[in-house]
Amino acid sequence: MIPIISLIGRSNVGKSSLFNLLTKTNSSLISNKKKTTRDRNYGFCIIKKKKFCIIDTAGIDFFKKKEKKNSIKIESYNQTKFSIKESHFVIFVVDACEGIQELDFYILKKIRKENKFIILVINKIDRISNEEKIIDFYRFGIKKIYKISVSHKKGLSNLLKEIYISSKKIIKEKEIKTVLYDKFNCRIKIRICFIGKPNVGKSSIINSLVNYNRIITSSIPGTTRDIIKVSLNNKNIEYIFTDTAGIKKKNKRKIILEKVSEKRSINIINKNNISIVVLDANTEIYAQDLSIINLVIKSNCTFFIVVNKWDLILKSKKNEIKKIINNRLKFIKNIKIIYMSALHKKGLKKFIHHINFIYQESLKTFSSSFLTKILNKAIIQHPLPAGVTGKVIRLKYAHLGKKNPLFIIIHGTQIQYVSRTYKKYLMHFFQKELQIPNTPIQFFFKKSINPYIKSIN
Repeated sequence: MIPIISLIGRSNVGKSSLFNLLTKTNSSLISNKKKTTRDRNYGFCIIKKKKFCIIDTAGIDFFKKKEKKNSIKIESYNQTKFSIKESHFVIFVVDACEGIQELDFYILKKIRKENKFIILVINKIDRISNEEKIIDFYRFGIKKIYKISVSHKKGLSNLLKEIYISSKKIIKEKEIKTVLYDKFNCRIKIRICFIGKPNVGKSSIINSLVNYNRIITSSIPGTTRDIIKVSLNNKNIEYIFTDTAGIKKKNKRKIILEKVSEKRSINIINKNNISIVVLDANTEIYAQDLSIINLVIKSNCTFFIVVNKWDLILKSKKNEIKKIINNRLKFIKNIKIIYMSALHKKGLKKFIHHINFIYQESLKTFSSSFLTKILNKAIIQHPLPAGVTGKVIRLKYAHLGKKNPLFIIIHGTQIQYVSRTYKKYLMHFFQKELQIPNTPIQFFFKKSINPYIKSIN
């Protein structure tokens, strides 16, 4: 089993910064604004060739009796509470600059209820000149105390040593090698990214697929901020679902945090095998939806469309709405649209089946002779126009460059004059002939060198 460690503490004490430093990633969103992190964020850290699972959590705060049960604050707390139970030991992070707070005692009480081994980490020691504030933290009665500065990378080596030694004491070596091995070592891994406007139900779909409330959901737009990855293991296949922040119009992005979240959502598209654009059945398809779809098309990523909240549509209006959606999306050829309800878990089997189908499509291999035949057939049906200079464009033969995504190299002369519209025609023609309607094809046109040029000169 891989040792699991949770980072627990108040908001803005540096948990996410420490998480990014330990995992050597930028997975957790960092800002000066409190309560930036809302969900559990998982990452891996290697110390002396041993793998550790690190969980970044939302900052714990006091709760008022008037606060609603379904508020984001309560949901975030439940996620943090779950991570404490799940972990083998806890790193309790405090702020040296602010000193000991009443809330710190409250959080420590919550951790101790779960009877977990605790390492106290006093962060931001670079910001203080007087060590009296640090001495106050000894009142917690925690034996293992480490003073660090994440921003200046001070005191980390001692902390890493403690993590390594503590894990040996808490978890038996035999368990580390056996338990949870299959969870992280499935034969096939399919990475799926969900993208769309805020509040269309991306997080709800993932929760329905994994069959528990893994990600915080709320009717408030912009609930998800971080890039959250969730795994589902089924029949020796690991589906890695990535939830992203909703993408708004540029003029509606008011906070810097929103801009950063949305930029990260766009950048994550190319890191996945399949992208899924989620639309809301209860609203019209607006320009922003089309803009997101166009963004995915430009990335040359395999994708399909999911229309969520289909349960909210009356039976008498379903066919009419399907016609409207198909009409609005007619500019996309060969695209699959799945109608589903995350709330009632309808359409999930179709969803998983289509992911498997698309993934198998992307792994197909084709011989050079077969690809060249298709190329010649395409040219016969729609001949190439002359180039700008009036010279004839000739496409001679094609061969496979790589798979997933499919990359085809076409050799010819005057290839620099092949128009964008003709390239699109070739892509759709090859998709049809190769029977891979869902997989986009990238073409690379390579100029053929005339072997007789040197001899003529």
